[in-house]
Amino acid sequence: MKLFFVSAFLITVFGSTPKNKLTGRWETRPSAKGNITGVVFNQNHTHEVYINKKPFVSGKYSLRRNTITIEETGCNGAKGIYKLIFFSGSDSLRFEPISDDCNERRQGMSRTILGRVNK
Repeated sequence: MKLFFVSAFLITVFGSTPKNKLTGRWETRPSAKGNITGVVFNQNHTHEVYINKKPFVSGKYSLRRNTITIEETGCNGAKGIYKLIFFSGSDSLRFEPISDDCNERRQGMSRTILGRVNK
């Protein structure tokens, strides 16, 4: 009987694939103009950015510890590398630029704070 419980425990712990902290839907608070920017990070390492629920840009991302590399349809294919800073129990997120030749994206991401959207 002990073997059964130990086996069940090990299957539960090691058999499930952990979801990264980034996966899911994230949104800003409404801006002064009422705009809400959001990002959906998918488990297959794609993401979609939207403004007021309308698609804005999409692309791929990769994670390495607390660093994200972003490739999108905008910015002429330039990659951006950012440090992820999770706070407030990992329910809030901001980006610190490491390297990004796309000024528009770097400026936008530098001032963006996202909160996790729970469904």
